[in-house]
Amino acid sequence: MSIEYWLLLAIVLAIAEVVAPGIFLIFLALGAVVAGFSAFATPDLRWQILVFVIASAAAVLLLRSLYRRLLAGKPDAASTVGRGPIGERGVVVEPIRDGRGKVKVRDTVWLAAGPDLPEGTPIVVDRRDGTLLHVQEHHRHRHGGGAG
Repeated sequence: MSIEYWLLLAIVLAIAEVVAPGIFLIFLALGAVVAGFSAFATPDLRWQILVFVIASAAAVLLLRSLYRRLLAGKPDAASTVGRGPIGERGVVVEPIRDGRGKVKVRDTVWLAAGPDLPEGTPIVVDRRDGTLLHVQEHHRHRHGGGAG
C-alpha cells in the first residue's frame, strides 16, 4: 500500500478522534503515519501492517502513560481534554432514570449520571469520568416575578 493511503488513514483517524474524543484513535493515527513511511522501505503490505500494529501499540503504551502523568494532580486543568465540559450547561435529551440517561452539552450528546430528570430539563455538569458526565438539575433564577 502506498504512503498516500496510510496518510489518508491517519487523517481520517485524527478527525475521528476530534469528533469522538477518547484519546485512543490518535494513537492509531500515529501508527498509520509510521506505517506510511515504512512503505518507502518495503512495498510488502504484510510488513506495513506489522509496522502499523507495532507503532500503534508503542504509541498507546508510551504516550498514554505520558498523557496520564501530565494530567495527574491537575483535576482543574484548563484543557478541554483534561476537564471536559465541567460547569457547562446542557439539557436532558433522554430521561435520566435510575441514575442514567443522556444529555446534550455544546453540540455533543453524552451519557449522563445523576438524579432522575425528565427530557428537556436544563442541567449543569459537575464532573466527567471518561465519556460519562455527572450532572445535576440547573435551577434558573427568575427575575421580576412579583405580582402586579
